[in-house]
Amino acid sequence: MKPESTEELIALLVEGELHTEQVAELKQRLRKNPQLAAEVRRQIALHGQLSIACEDELASERMQRQIISKVADAEAEGFTSQVTARLSRRRSTRQVLALAAVMALCATAIFFWNLPSLSTEQTTIATLMHSDGVQWHGERLTDGAVVQAGDSVRFDSGLLELELAGRGTLVVEGPAHVDFPAADRAVLHRGSLVMRATEKGHGYRVETSQGSVVDLGTEFAVSVSDDDVVETHVIDGSVEAIPSKGESVTLKKNKAFRLHPEGGEAIDADVGKFYTRMPPRHDVAAQFIHWNFDDSKGLLARAQGELGRSNGQPNDLVFFADPPGTTPQWIDGARGAALHFDGRGAYAESNYRGIEGGSPRTVSFWVRVPEDFILTQGFGMVSWGRKADLGEAWQISVNPLVKDGPVGRLRLGLHGGQIIGTTDLRDGKWHHIAVVMYGGSQPNVGTHVLLYVDGRKETVSRAALQEVKTQVEKAKHGLWVGRNVTYTLDSKTMNTQGGFFRGALDELYVFDAALSQSEILELMERGK
Repeated sequence: MKPESTEELIALLVEGELHTEQVAELKQRLRKNPQLAAEVRRQIALHGQLSIACEDELASERMQRQIISKVADAEAEGFTSQVTARLSRRRSTRQVLALAAVMALCATAIFFWNLPSLSTEQTTIATLMHSDGVQWHGERLTDGAVVQAGDSVRFDSGLLELELAGRGTLVVEGPAHVDFPAADRAVLHRGSLVMRATEKGHGYRVETSQGSVVDLGTEFAVSVSDDDVVETHVIDGSVEAIPSKGESVTLKKNKAFRLHPEGGEAIDADVGKFYTRMPPRHDVAAQFIHWNFDDSKGLLARAQGELGRSNGQPNDLVFFADPPGTTPQWIDGARGAALHFDGRGAYAESNYRGIEGGSPRTVSFWVRVPEDFILTQGFGMVSWGRKADLGEAWQISVNPLVKDGPVGRLRLGLHGGQIIGTTDLRDGKWHHIAVVMYGGSQPNVGTHVLLYVDGRKETVSRAALQEVKTQVEKAKHGLWVGRNVTYTLDSKTMNTQGGFFRGALDELYVFDAALSQSEILELMERGK
């Protein structure tokens, strides 16, 4: 016999005529699609004029025992026709209630009568909207997957965004372990999250081993370190921090609190260490400029890609030497040839001006940093813009400044703000680098930038907030490779941080979009 469609099973259910096997089959289908409870509510509301008979007390009781809180993802019209067809065969012998309001009330009441027993198991409290670079710990979730009450989300690295059924959004950074016991609260065992609450989400609670944080409006972050240090930082609005012991504390914008077993203490806020947004997907193919450095001879590296020409002229990299340095030298690279920069005056410049303002971008390349790296030779792997005003420069470097973060790590600086990774690059080996910025109305280096080393998203060791306002039109030069963007003719005598980078680069790309981790991995594999 041909299996009944879900619509047919629903029609039998409404009649109270489901057999045991059919009940089991319908339950199985509902488990596979746990979002259908909302759909049946919608269909009943839209089609409340269906002549669903509430019949006698015995029939109602039988229906109440058998109605299940899910239906197939079918058009409302199909659902209506199935129920109507089933009922029409019995109208000659039964009295049907004709008033639409009464019928709708009856059907809805019977439907909701049975929901409590299933609500804990089947209530959808969050939906995975977007993930980037996630390495799952256990069950793998895909975009669009639902999180039900009682579920856990665990992953070892990456970022994901959850929509909380109208209560707001959570951006969670791995490694992370979050439980979702109910629609209005989460339990954070490890990792960090940022919640942006809607009005409906006011009062949302994030529980930890050291206490809870309750939203009082807008946006806040909570982190739990591997050694169980719990902090909350208020990005906007206010929260109530409730230690397991001690008095609760109300925190407002740009305030932070560390919870511990004996209460808690105020700390300096550092919202720059939290990711507040996810990189948006780019719907059209990204345009790019690419220097593969496989020319192997001469005093320029040819540009490729859609951005490889400006005003009809090639955007090749031309080699220069500022005394006492020499021009960049051709060497063997990560793939084919590469360029070596001496840290004393070697650099290259292109007519290409770089990505401007707060527009999204990705910069990707291979780099080899010597083990005997010195602090005055870290700035300026790739740079453009100018240093005249805060946020107007864009410079990727090997961090040489102890005051800003650990030395030898990947650094993006803007003149006024920076973000620094954790992987020590000073090992004389080739590493693949990617710096991704996703745009927005006011993108910030501390909250809108992702760093990648060898295809893995970097944990940020230190960040200082600064809006990205890259100025290319007023800059006096194009994109530089190997030269500090602050080392200009009018600042040479005052520059104590070094003017040039020492090390080697290969396969340099600049894209006009924020690439995903999978796209970055593809670039890395292509460059091997």
